Amino acid sequence: MTWDVIVVGAGPSGLAGIRRLKEAGLSVIAFEKRHDVGGVWLYEDNPEGHSSAYQTLTMITSKACSHFEDFPFPKEWPDYVPHYLAQRYLRNYAEHFGLIDHIRFHTAVESATPTDSGWVVHTSTGETFYSRYLVAATGHHWKPYLPTYPGHFTGESYHSHAYKRPMQLANKRVLIVGIGNSGADIAVDAVRVAQSVDLSTRRGYHVLPKFVFFGIPADEMYRKVIAPLPKPLRRIVSNLTLKIILGPVEKYGMPKPDHPLFYTHPLMNSELLYHLRHGKIRMRPGIQRLEEKKVYFTDGSVGEYDTIVWATGYEVEYPYLPSHLVPSRKRGDRIYLHIFHLDEPHLFYLGLIQPNGCIWNLAEKQAALVARYIMGAYKLPPDVEQQTEAYWRQHAEKFAESLRHIWEVEWYEYAEILDKLIARHPLPKKPVKSPAEAPTPAYA
Repeated sequence: MTWDVIVVGAGPSGLAGIRRLKEAGLSVIAFEKRHDVGGVWLYEDNPEGHSSAYQTLTMITSKACSHFEDFPFPKEWPDYVPHYLAQRYLRNYAEHFGLIDHIRFHTAVESATPTDSGWVVHTSTGETFYSRYLVAATGHHWKPYLPTYPGHFTGESYHSHAYKRPMQLANKRVLIVGIGNSGADIAVDAVRVAQSVDLSTRRGYHVLPKFVFFGIPADEMYRKVIAPLPKPLRRIVSNLTLKIILGPVEKYGMPKPDHPLFYTHPLMNSELLYHLRHGKIRMRPGIQRLEEKKVYFTDGSVGEYDTIVWATGYEVEYPYLPSHLVPSRKRGDRIYLHIFHLDEPHLFYLGLIQPNGCIWNLAEKQAALVARYIMGAYKLPPDVEQQTEAYWRQHAEKFAESLRHIWEVEWYEYAEILDKLIARHPLPKKPVKSPAEAPTPAYA
């Protein structure tokens, strides 16, 4: 059988894709290598497993700003949802919208090969499937990136992907490298069990508290108060709000940021600053070299550690795709709107973004636009090459040049673009032809 669309992955982005494609009347099958939905939110106590979740992981976006369309979180759940409830929510979403029957679990995609008429997909079960279109929704938080430094560390050393429980750090002198959200979470966990906790960063970061005025979640206040403002005012008001609530991060022992707010991915953590001011966490600059259990830092200081946790991010990888269709470590100059690959009109990426907000509901908007493209309601603009080139030039000016920020987007700006395109190109009520038989949608 030839399907209209094959979706690879049943995490949040894959589920959003199945829903929107199914609602458009397309025949959809999805392959998920694990036993349930959830992607990285399907926690497993296995350092070598797919999930990067850990026991204490909680969403950094509030439930008010994270839910899918027409499917809010239960009112009794906390504002910031722990990983096990996040996975339960995703399962409930899949069941509510009838997505489970479209998913083949315990089935990994081994290879996906484009042809003149679509895709040939080989799975780990030994089966072969055919489709007109392919949706890559396998996420970008599963292949650890490990930097290299001169010298060799003889103590315990592993990526944050292998961090699962605070007791891994019990009674140890711990260095966490990287001050992203995972690095900050692990540092806060370590305070309770470790002998000492140091946190290394090469640059200063803006820290956002999870709650602001009157106990309102920070992203909810941003959505209600700041997002409706003209774009030039958003950053000004955000900066002023942070100064009023927290003051300068240098007061907490952190290096002063040398970049504007939102130039780097937001660090959402209320406990980190608390423990820094209490002397429970010590800031360190970047690493210069390693020597046995000693770490030499760029300011000339030296620390001795039992364990290094590398919270240094992830590489984007799609092992089932041909190499020329796998986004590189450079900015995605051949990918339009983070969705459409200009060299392969039958391929779409869902969730290939790093928003300063929740990725789930943005992926659902991406999927809605993909459905319109397949059904012929939406076509790429005639100057798509020029628009794509211009977008990535502007992206390089707006966001930091690092592996972590290659796919960064500003949530409200990106959502506004997608919402306008979705509204302008409604789905046809009755397609003239089955999409599997229709000609490939061309540029307008």
